Amino acid sequence: MDTSELLRTPLNVFLLALLLVLTFLAAYCIRKKWLRILVRITCSIGVALSGLLLAFMLFARGKPSETTNETRNGPFKVLIRSQEFHHSGTINVDVCVTDSSSLAFPKSKQQCFLHGFDFSGLSVKWLSQRNIEIAFDCG
Repeated sequence: MDTSELLRTPLNVFLLALLLVLTFLAAYCIRKKWLRILVRITCSIGVALSGLLLAFMLFARGKPSETTNETRNGPFKVLIRSQEFHHSGTINVDVCVTDSSSLAFPKSKQQCFLHGFDFSGLSVKWLSQRNIEIAFDCG
């Protein structure tokens, strides 16, 4: 797990801020004045940044704007889901194959064979019972 994974949940950010506050309070035990001041300044900046990150994580939550298209072919269908989070301009695209009777978008990674961002001119069509053609613009 890298450090970017640690900052994904609000609880982890809160615990980081709490650790920085405790370090700030523990700085009173440091005998050298310049080191004590350096620790206090560093912890204060860390707490402020953690607070801003926590506020952003809590208030920027929400559901993405999502569109789903499907192309049926006998017992199977191809689902194309496009998601845009918070009007960011970046569109996440997932293409999955599932049973025609399935109503929900598949959660299994085994059924999804394409995941990408900002595909322009994306088209999906069945060539046969077993073959699917996917095309998009390059450049």
